[in-house]
Amino acid sequence: MNRTVVKLFFLIGILSGTALAEWAAEKPNFVFFLGDDQLIYDYGCYGLPLDLTPVTDALAKEGMVFDQMFTAQAICAPSRSVLFTGQYPIRNGCFMNHTAVRDETKTVYDALKPLGYSVALAGKVHVKPSSVFRWDTYIGSNRHEPLALDKIDDYLSTVKGQPFCLFITSSFPHGPYPKNPKFPGEKTVAHPYMNSSQTKQLPGYYDNIEIKENELARVLEMLEKHGLEKDTVFVYSSDHGNGSDAKFTVYDRGLNVPFIVRWPGKVKPGRTDALTSYVDILPTFVELAGGQPPEDADGKSFCSVLMGDASEHHETVFGLMTQQGVWDAHIFPRRSARGKRYHYIHNFNALERIRLDEQAGLTIDPFRLLGAQKHPATPEEELYDTQADPFELVNLADEPGFKQVKAELKKELFAWMKEQNDFLTEGGSIPYLKSSHPLDQDSGDIKSSMAHIYDCPEELEGAIAEYQDPHVLTAPEKLKQIY
Repeated sequence: MNRTVVKLFFLIGILSGTALAEWAAEKPNFVFFLGDDQLIYDYGCYGLPLDLTPVTDALAKEGMVFDQMFTAQAICAPSRSVLFTGQYPIRNGCFMNHTAVRDETKTVYDALKPLGYSVALAGKVHVKPSSVFRWDTYIGSNRHEPLALDKIDDYLSTVKGQPFCLFITSSFPHGPYPKNPKFPGEKTVAHPYMNSSQTKQLPGYYDNIEIKENELARVLEMLEKHGLEKDTVFVYSSDHGNGSDAKFTVYDRGLNVPFIVRWPGKVKPGRTDALTSYVDILPTFVELAGGQPPEDADGKSFCSVLMGDASEHHETVFGLMTQQGVWDAHIFPRRSARGKRYHYIHNFNALERIRLDEQAGLTIDPFRLLGAQKHPATPEEELYDTQADPFELVNLADEPGFKQVKAELKKELFAWMKEQNDFLTEGGSIPYLKSSHPLDQDSGDIKSSMAHIYDCPEELEGAIAEYQDPHVLTAPEKLKQIY
């Protein structure tokens, strides 16, 4: 090869490298820090009258605080599946905890990798299968143990030169909580819906929040140390509420999550009440990265909100809960439609509905009856004015003055359920779902301080002939042959 050709290749290499560097510099990095089981009400920046979350509160002053960001399901795996796929749990297949998404599901890795990004995760995974949820780098940490902060620091020191997306998923403040907590019990703040057993756990929960706050502080220090602050879209959130009356529910205390976005010089600090959902995060990241949001996402980008060009986003977001597939498994599925102000909830196995069926002479499924009896005071329909009643304590579903509001949200909910290929219909049957927690088996031998024990009546053990595969049940017709 002559010298002229060599020089030509050398110049092309320099120009290509320069162009690549400029191209990479135009694309922001993403760091998404996710807390685990921290209620939105338990932050100073969201109204808690305690100095419990100083790091998050300081971050809130530097970024845009979202007051109406919602996950779709108040339980670990489904919430994360929404975050990583941009699809609601019914569509991606993970609508029961500890279950997998569909094999053909695309994730944030598939969306950002073609745009030149390194996509990494550090901390708790809690989604599967690994063939779907892929990462260029995975920095693991043991369950219920702090993040591997030194390894995260190493990653941030070596990833320069390429745009990256790093999810940092803490195990805190998720339980178990310390047996001898440091935080004084008399200084805790009990929210109006809490019972005495929940308030007793608050000191230990607060101790775990401190661990998470310290992890967050370290990560923010790393970004500053490595000169990454300016070019990084930093997001803080927590996956859902905590405690038995916030987690496993579709109330705001379960689904409304903290969400703060900091991007110095690009996102103006302040607050927004734009109605947004976890399904919107993947499309937003893709648009910020210069790509086209995937067509199969259920959400849409809220870049215009971040840039200050829009104050509204969705008119309605949706939530769900399936009590099958978890400890204390029983039949009590719920779905919800949340507007800017009003929140409609439909409970598909309420005791009042069973009583009406009994009066009509219908045979009642014994497992359906057992499930309904676990929620004896919960009606079939609930409607809340979240502005006047933020803790959702006063049900307006039967109030004449709210008849139209309820009808409109109910119509939207069932239309969404049909689009999602939900297995539930109003007044329809409720299937037995295949999972690691069968309804007709006694789980009383589970030894765990966190287990909610389901004791199947002896006469009903082994009574269910067939459980249905949740992926088959909710798959669109074009996918059913895959399963």
